[in-house]
This record gives sequence, C-alpha cells and structure tokens, in this order.
Amino acid sequence: THLPKFKQLRHLSLFYCNISNSGLRHLSRMKALENLNLDSRDISDEGLYHLRDLNLKCLDIFSGRISDIGCVHIGKIKSLECLDLCGGSIGDLGCAYIADNLRNLSSLNLAQNELITNKGATSLANLKNLKALNLSHTNVSVGVLRYFKGLRQLQSLALYGCRGMRDSKRFTSLQRELPNLKCLRVDGSPDSEGTVDNISDIDVENASIDAYDDDDVDDEMSYESDDNEDMSFDVEDPSDIY
Repeated sequence: THLPKFKQLRHLSLFYCNISNSGLRHLSRMKALENLNLDSRDISDEGLYHLRDLNLKCLDIFSGRISDIGCVHIGKIKSLECLDLCGGSIGDLGCAYIADNLRNLSSLNLAQNELITNKGATSLANLKNLKALNLSHTNVSVGVLRYFKGLRQLQSLALYGCRGMRDSKRFTSLQRELPNLKCLRVDGSPDSEGTVDNISDIDVENASIDAYDDDDVDDEMSYESDDNEDMSFDVEDPSDIY
C-alpha cells in the first residue's frame, strides 16, 4: 500500500514476496513504472487486470497462475518490449493474443507452459522484432521451426525439453534462414548446458527444417502438415478467450 508513494519509481522487483492479486491493485497507480518483476503463486489472471493501464517495458511474472485470460490483460500493455511468463497455464489462444497485440516485443519467455503446442507457437512468428524466444518445456515439437523462418532478428532460441529436438538434422537450415541467430539451446547440444553458440557446430548432413520424416515426432504432438493448413487464430475479440 505504501509503494505508490514513490511516484517516480521506474524499476520494481517483488521476487520472493507474498504479493497477491489484491496487492497488485496498489501498483496500478505507479504510472512511471517501466520494469516490474513478480514471483508468486498467488498472482493469477484476476490480478493482471490492475496492470493493464501501466506503461511497462518489461514484465516478469515467474510461477504465477496465468492462463490465456491473463494474456488478454497483458495484451493491453502495448509498450511491452520484454515479457516473461514462465511456469503458468498459458495455451495456444494466449500465444495468439500476445502475437496480435504486443508487436513491440523483443524478448519473450513462455517456458514451462505445457498447454502451448505448435499451433500456438506458430502465431508467435508474427512478432518480427523478437530477438530472444524461450519455449522450453512446452508441448511444441521440432516441426514448429519451419514457421520461425520469418524471425530474422532472432538471436537466441531456447527449446529445452521439446519433442524431436534431439535430432540435430532439423537445424541444418537455421543458420541460413535466421542469419542473426547466435545462441541455440536444445537438449543434446554439444556442451553440458545444452547451448550451441555457433549453429554450424551442430553435426548435420544434407537435410533441412522442411525435409524430414514425420515418424520422428509423435503423431499427437506434430503439426507438420500440408503448407495450406491454417495455423492461425482469430482473437481480435477478447470474448474469444473469455
């Protein structure tokens, strides 16, 4: 309740604090706030309503109970450049709403949101300004890579724990299609941390993201269908999620 007295405060971290949805109501008056870090299981979609009128550049909510509905509120913060919603219940509709409304994003972390599939991840390809994308431990598979070719500004891509990523031949064309990609994080990468700083260090032979056998990916997890398949959503109306 006392924090709004700091009217010029631009950076606020409330990690390891027992803040709840009702506590976020007080932050709605901090109009100068640009960077906000939160870490609480007590934060849910309801609390994000109080943040929608802020002019935040960076929002980090770790382990919150955020779903697609919460993405509707976050989508109102058009000024966002960096968004971290790790460890929630966001799914494909949430991804689509983020992609349609937060076009200024340069960094997006949706790791550990297990409801996200290839269909939702595909919509993120509309975020042309992305430089960093983390979809680790979601339900996306290697087939989603073909839809990321338009992310020409991408420098860092993390896909730990995603289906089919151990098959290094899938990454053959990444260096050509994503010329700015400097860091790739996947299971089975050369070093102990699973990080490839130089894509060419991956041991691959004649293959590409577009040419692979569907047998390598579990049928229920793969969306590698005909090029004419519609992978888009229409979520212009927030009622699509509600």
